[in-house]
Amino acid sequence: MKRLLTILSMLFVFLIYGYAQYFGQNKPTYKELDYQLYKTPHFELYHYFKSPELVQSLGQLAEKWYYYHQQVLIDTFSTRNPLIIYSNHADFQQTTAISSRIDVGVGGVTEGMKRRVVLPVTYSHQQTDHVLGHELVHAFQYHILETDPQISLMAIGNIPLWMVEGMAEYLSIGSINSQTNLWMRDALIQDQFPTLKEMTYDYRYSPYRFGHSFWAFIAYKYGEQYVPRLFKATARDGYEKAIGDIFMLSTDSLSVLWEQTLRNHLLNASIDSTFNIVGNRILSKKNSGRYNLNPAVSPDGKHLVFLSERDMYAIDLFMADAHTGEIESRLYTATSHDEIDALNYLETSGTWSPDSRYFAFIAFMKGQSTCLIFDTKKKQIVNEIKLEEVDDINWPAWSPKGNLIAFSGLKEGRSDIYTYNIKRKELLNITNNPYASMQPSWSDDGQSIFYTTDQPSKQHLPSSRGFFNIAQTDLKGNQKVFSTFEGARNLNPIGFGDNNEVLFLSDYDGRRNLYLFNTSSEQIYRITNYPTGVIGMTEYSPALTMCGNTLYYTMLWKGEFSIFKTDVSYMNHNKTEVTDRQMNLAASRLVPFSPIPSQIETNLYFNRQPQAVSVDSFFNDRIKRKFKLDYLGNVQGGVMAGRFGAGMAGSIEAMFSDILGQNMMYTALSINGEVYDFGGQVAYINQQKRVKVGLSLSHIPYRYGTYSYDYIENEDGTTDRSLNYIFRRTFEDKASVFTFIPVNKTKRFELGASYAIYNYRIEKYKDLSSFSQYYASDKEKLPAPAGFGTAILDAAYVIDNAKMGLASPVEGKRLRIQGEYYLHHMKMQTLLIDYRKYFFIKPYSLAFRIYHYGRYGIDSDSDRMTELFLGSPWYVRGYDTGGFYGTNTDDGNALSLNQLIGTRLLVSNIEWRIPFTGPREIAMISSGFLFSELALFIDGGVSWNKHSQPVLSLTTNSDNERIPIFSGGLAYRINLFGAMVIEPYYSFPFHQAHFKSGQFGMNILAGW
Repeated sequence: MKRLLTILSMLFVFLIYGYAQYFGQNKPTYKELDYQLYKTPHFELYHYFKSPELVQSLGQLAEKWYYYHQQVLIDTFSTRNPLIIYSNHADFQQTTAISSRIDVGVGGVTEGMKRRVVLPVTYSHQQTDHVLGHELVHAFQYHILETDPQISLMAIGNIPLWMVEGMAEYLSIGSINSQTNLWMRDALIQDQFPTLKEMTYDYRYSPYRFGHSFWAFIAYKYGEQYVPRLFKATARDGYEKAIGDIFMLSTDSLSVLWEQTLRNHLLNASIDSTFNIVGNRILSKKNSGRYNLNPAVSPDGKHLVFLSERDMYAIDLFMADAHTGEIESRLYTATSHDEIDALNYLETSGTWSPDSRYFAFIAFMKGQSTCLIFDTKKKQIVNEIKLEEVDDINWPAWSPKGNLIAFSGLKEGRSDIYTYNIKRKELLNITNNPYASMQPSWSDDGQSIFYTTDQPSKQHLPSSRGFFNIAQTDLKGNQKVFSTFEGARNLNPIGFGDNNEVLFLSDYDGRRNLYLFNTSSEQIYRITNYPTGVIGMTEYSPALTMCGNTLYYTMLWKGEFSIFKTDVSYMNHNKTEVTDRQMNLAASRLVPFSPIPSQIETNLYFNRQPQAVSVDSFFNDRIKRKFKLDYLGNVQGGVMAGRFGAGMAGSIEAMFSDILGQNMMYTALSINGEVYDFGGQVAYINQQKRVKVGLSLSHIPYRYGTYSYDYIENEDGTTDRSLNYIFRRTFEDKASVFTFIPVNKTKRFELGASYAIYNYRIEKYKDLSSFSQYYASDKEKLPAPAGFGTAILDAAYVIDNAKMGLASPVEGKRLRIQGEYYLHHMKMQTLLIDYRKYFFIKPYSLAFRIYHYGRYGIDSDSDRMTELFLGSPWYVRGYDTGGFYGTNTDDGNALSLNQLIGTRLLVSNIEWRIPFTGPREIAMISSGFLFSELALFIDGGVSWNKHSQPVLSLTTNSDNERIPIFSGGLAYRINLFGAMVIEPYYSFPFHQAHFKSGQFGMNILAGW
C-alpha cells in the first residue's frame, strides 16, 4: 500500500519534530547512514547500498518508468528528480526527508516541493519495480502542477485521492490486474459499486483499487490522451466541472456508464451467482472488525491469532478460539507494548511453536525488524531475535521440530530463505540465489520448506508479466521450482498431508482462488471458485493457515475481510481437477479490450527499454547539501476591528531543508493586533544523528488580559464602580539551544538552554459597558515593570503512546515532567507535571487528566512574570467570560477573579467521549468526511501563590484562601479535515457551593 503526501502534510513540521513539541510521538533516527549520490539522465539517486549492480539496476528502472510516463503525460523534467532509496522498511521509517511518521503500510512517498521520491527496496524485483513506477507518477503529477502556468502546486487539493492514487496505479500496472478486478467484482455483486461522489467522501472505497479501475475505464472509453487532460482540468476546476467540460457528462452519468461497462465485462453469471462458500465463517464484522487478516492457527488447533481493526483505531493482534471465533485476548496493541515502534502487519503473519505455547511475530524495534517470541500463557514477550546479517526479515515459520525458525531475509535488495537455530543462535542461508524467495512454509516432517519465488520453472514460457512460482528446498539447499500455472502469480504455499501436496493461491484465471498441487503427480485441483477471492490486504499478504485437517483462510466479501474455517474432507468433496493451466490475461483485464491504441499496454507487455537506460550516462557524484524550500504556507494578511480596537493581522512561515532532510530551517513572521504585536522566529535543527540538536532566535509578543474594577467615591458618600480591562503584553526576545533524545517512538528526553530578555507594555481599557465591548472604550497606558534578562536551563521527560480517535485521544497515556531553572536576574524554578490516561470502552472513551504547573523560588510571584489564569478553557471551562464575578470574595457567595489567578495551578479533568459523526462502525451519525465527537466533562482546579493557600473547602470569604472551582457540561469537537480541531462547549460553573448559569465558550485545540 502506498501513500501520496501533499504539501499540506508539511504544515507545522517544526512543531512536530522541534523542541517546541509538548506531546506527540517521536520519529527516532536509530542509524546514521552513509549516503552516496548516483546520477542518471533524469534522476539523482541517493542511497547507501554496497552493491553497484543494485544501484545501477535501480537507476535503469527509474529511467524506464520516466520513459513510460513521459509518453503518456507529455511532460519532461527540466532538472533531475531526487530518489532516496532505503535497503529495508525499518530504515525507510526513519527517513528525515519526509517529516511525518511513516506507517508500516506505506510502500513509498512522494512529496511536492522538491518532488523527492522516497521508498525502500522490497523482497522481490516486481514489488520494487511497481512501487517505483507508482511513485514516479506522483513526481510527474507534481511537476505538471508546478510548471503549468494556469495551475499551482496547491491545486493538488482540488484532486480527489482516488484520482491521484488511481492514476499512479493505472500508469504503473495497466489494465491487467486480478487484484483490482476482484475488488470491482465484489462491489458489483453486492450492488455496492460507488459513484464518483461516494468515492470522494466515503472512506470504505479504496482509492487505489477503485481509482485504478476508473482510469482504466477512461483510457478504454476515450483514450489515454484524456488522462493528463482530465488531471489538469480537475486541478483547475475540480473533478465535477472537469468531467462535464471534457466528456459532456455529469459525474452521475459517468458513474453509471463506468459501472455498467464493468458489470457487463467482469461478471460471469454461471460462476458469480452459483458458487458455494467452502467452510464456515468464524471471524467477521459481526464478532470482530471489518478487516480480519493474516490468520495463524496453533498446532493443537485451539487458538487462532489474527490481525484486526476490531477496536477501530489501529490494527492490533488478537487471539481467538479456533473453533468458535470468540475473542480470547488482545496480544498486541501500541498502547500496551510501546517499546515496539510498529507491528509489521501488512504482508506477514506470525507462527506458533510446536507446543502451541509461544507465538512469534515480526515487529520493528529500534530501527530493525525483529522476531518477537510471545508467551501466550504469561502474556508477555520472552525473547527477541535480531539478525544483524540481513537488512530485514519477514514471514517467520516455526519448524515442526521446534529448533528452527525459517524467515525470508532481505539483504542488498535480494531475498533468500534463511533458517535460524534458536538454541545455537545460528543463521543459515538456504536458497542463496539471485531470485526472490518469500513466504516460507514447512513440510509436515520438517525436512523441507515450500516458498514463493520469481524463478522460472524448466517449462516456463517467456513472459514480460510479473509472475511467481511455487518452489521447495531441503535444508541443504537443494531446490525445485514447480510448474503450476505458468505466468500467473502463485503465492502463499502451505505444506499439506504426506509432504507431496501443497495448497497455494493463484490468479491464473483472473480471479484468486485456492488450489491443491500434488508434487509427485503434478496434478492441480481447484478448491474454491469465488468471484472475489481468497486474499489478504494485498496480494502478498498471507491468507492461509492450517492445523492437521483444518484450514483457515481470508476472503474479501462486501468490501470486508472475513476468516473462514474448513476441513480436508470438505475440500476433497469440492475439489475439481484443472487441466488447462494457461494463464488467461484476458480474464484479468479490468475493462474490455479497446481498439484504441494503448501506449501503457504496449510498454508493459513488451517491457520496452528506452535508450536512456544505457548505463553509459550513469555516474557517481558528490552530494551537495543545498537548502531548498520545503513548505511555504500560512500566508495571509489584513486589517481587523474587534474588542481591542482596530489592528492588523497576518503571517507567513517557511521551511527549508537539504535534499535528505538532515538539516532543517524554519522561519516565521506574524502580526496580530497593533504594530508592536509583531513576532518572528528562525530555527535550525540537525537530524542526522539519534540526538537531535538545534538552535533558535525569536521575538514573540505574549498578550494577556484581566478584568478589574475602579471605585470612585461621590460627594454624597456613595460609591460608583467602573469595569476595566487590563491588557498586558510581554515581549520575549530569546536565543535557545536545544536537544531531544528519542528513546523510541513513545519516549524521549528534552534538554535546553536559553537566554531571554523580557519587556512589558500595559494598557487599560476604561469604563466598559460589558464584558465584550472593547473597541469603543478609551485606552490608557499604565506603568510597566522594568525589563530584564535571564538565562534558563530546562529538561523534560515525555511519554506519549496515546491512540488518536476522531478528535482526541481514546486509548493509552501521556506524561510530561518538566523543570526549568532560571539564572541571572530571576531566581525561580518551575515544575510541570501533566499526566493523562485514556480508557477505550468501544466505541466510547473515558479520559482523565491531572495537571500541575508551579513557579517556585524567591521571584516566583514577581510582577515581571504574567500570572496564570485558572479560568482558561484549556484548564477549567466556563470561567473565561462569566458575568458572575464579584468585586471581592467576601460574602461567601460571589467569587473574585483573584481566586483564579496565581503562580501555581492544580487541575483535574474527566471526560466521557462519544463518537458523534464519522465511520458508521463507531459514530452515532455515519459520515465519510465529517469527524466529530461529543464529550461530557467535569473540570476542577485551584490556583494559588506565595501569599495564598489552597483550602479543602467549597466556600470561602477571603481571596487568601483559595478554594477549588468546578464546572460540568457538554463539548462538541469538530475535526476540520486534520488541519485543526474546534471545540464549542456549554458549561455550568460550580463555586461557592452553588451552580451558576450556563456559559458558552470555544476551544481551538484538539482534545487533551
